[in-house]
Amino acid sequence: MDAPITAVVVYPTAARVTRRGPLDLSALPEGVTRVEAVVGGLPIGLDENSVRVGGTGPARVLGVRVVSQARATTDAGALADLRARQDELRALLAEIGDEDETERARRIFLDVAARVGAGALARGWAAGSGRPAGPGDVDAAGQLVSVGDAFAAQIAGVHARRRELARRREEAEKELTMIGRLIESRGAKPVPDTRAVLVDLELPADLELPADSDTAAEMAEMEVSYLVGSASWVSGYDARLEGERVTLTWFAMISQRTGEDWPATDLRLSTARPASGFRLPELDPQFVDIRRTPESVHIRGALAAPGGGPVLVGGMPTEAGAAMPLAAAPRRAPVPAPPMAAATAVLESAGAASTYRPPRPVAVPADGDPHRATVAVIELDAVLDHLTVPKLAAEAHLRAAVVNTSAHTLPAGRVSVFHEREFVGTSRLDLIPPGGELELQLGVDDRVKVERRLARRSTGRRMVGNVRRTDVAYTILVTNYASMRARVTVRDQVPVPRHESITVRDVSAEPAAAEHTELGLLTWNLELDPGASREIGLSYRLEHPRGAEITGWGD
Repeated sequence: MDAPITAVVVYPTAARVTRRGPLDLSALPEGVTRVEAVVGGLPIGLDENSVRVGGTGPARVLGVRVVSQARATTDAGALADLRARQDELRALLAEIGDEDETERARRIFLDVAARVGAGALARGWAAGSGRPAGPGDVDAAGQLVSVGDAFAAQIAGVHARRRELARRREEAEKELTMIGRLIESRGAKPVPDTRAVLVDLELPADLELPADSDTAAEMAEMEVSYLVGSASWVSGYDARLEGERVTLTWFAMISQRTGEDWPATDLRLSTARPASGFRLPELDPQFVDIRRTPESVHIRGALAAPGGGPVLVGGMPTEAGAAMPLAAAPRRAPVPAPPMAAATAVLESAGAASTYRPPRPVAVPADGDPHRATVAVIELDAVLDHLTVPKLAAEAHLRAAVVNTSAHTLPAGRVSVFHEREFVGTSRLDLIPPGGELELQLGVDDRVKVERRLARRSTGRRMVGNVRRTDVAYTILVTNYASMRARVTVRDQVPVPRHESITVRDVSAEPAAAEHTELGLLTWNLELDPGASREIGLSYRLEHPRGAEITGWGD
């Protein structure tokens, strides 16, 4: 039966696909009460335990089976011929290489023979130059010409054969390259095996089909749903700060490699995490013992872990999915036209898991590429402040503290931060429930200037009890050049001794720090009007033994 995809529910690590199609009862022979409906072409990676069958009509489902279907490669014969020709060409190239090596050796032999023959002729001429020529003597000049012609003919033959071998090699290599491309194009995407769902149906014995064949074909309809892996959706965010308002655009990136393309159909996004089975967490006994040396270790039987509880199978949502549009990202339109709004998904159910229905269908091919769709656009109030640690860097970082006042539980994901129209950077957003807080880092704000300088450092020449004293004082100046009131958090520190002979005392901060931890960290919270400045003084005394080398003090 033909059952196209009608709905998809995408989970963070899987997807439930629903197919629906009519059962043509008019094609059945008269008196048949048992029939097997086959829904084929399904992904090989579907979960057999997740298959569910339903529908409408007079038929009754007796059983469901899932079988594998092996697909034969349609061009297997052509590929075999190409690979055979590929092997022949490789063998031919090997033969050409051997023949070329033989001709190269022949040329080396002729060169050696020419040198040896020339030397022999020269010695013969020298030996016979002092006696008169006899009637049987051979003309030396004619002999030289004869030998030279013979060598020239041999060398010319070697060159001719090597040129022919080079031509044959070039032709064979071209054909081999072409065949390799053909094999790669035909074998790059092999047709994978598939699965099929076989549904055993029982029809009533007294079933009467309408005379109209079209009406009979629409009497029954079957629906098959199954879970597939290799599909997911992840959350991403765009956070744009304008004034003291943050526009948080939540979008989903959907991707899948299930082996079947999802058409533009009813698609939904669910935050549920289906699993074939899971166990409730249980604690095993924690045994504490004395470490034994290898000589005293005795082999003991392994302790049996306590018996596990029953395996609970997670229920799968049965609702169909809704389509998810690839919504356009918000962008500014020229004044006075209003800005374009992003189409957002509809929250259909909430609770332990939420399901979102995007405003229009979207097609997701099985190529693994992410497809973006906007889930929600949330307007949130932001509390702006600055953080500066002048000991590390004389700069103020702008932050925005935001409370999630929406009804959405925001999953973890990457967030791109914008300040007005400027891109600031990216960071990671943890899961934020309704009422939860998130902090956005908006980069360095040059409108708040920070200076830290060493005001005093003196080492006492007089020592009491062999103890050297060093007095240190710093001044921190914070100035607000912005046109609005600025909240600035200033952090600094004083040394913390880790040796009993080192002491840090007389710590003084003006104004007093709002927080002073045991680890020597100090925090001031400043409120600066536009153009205002505030100075912070910090001083302390470090005492240590004379001649001792102090580590960890970089001031």
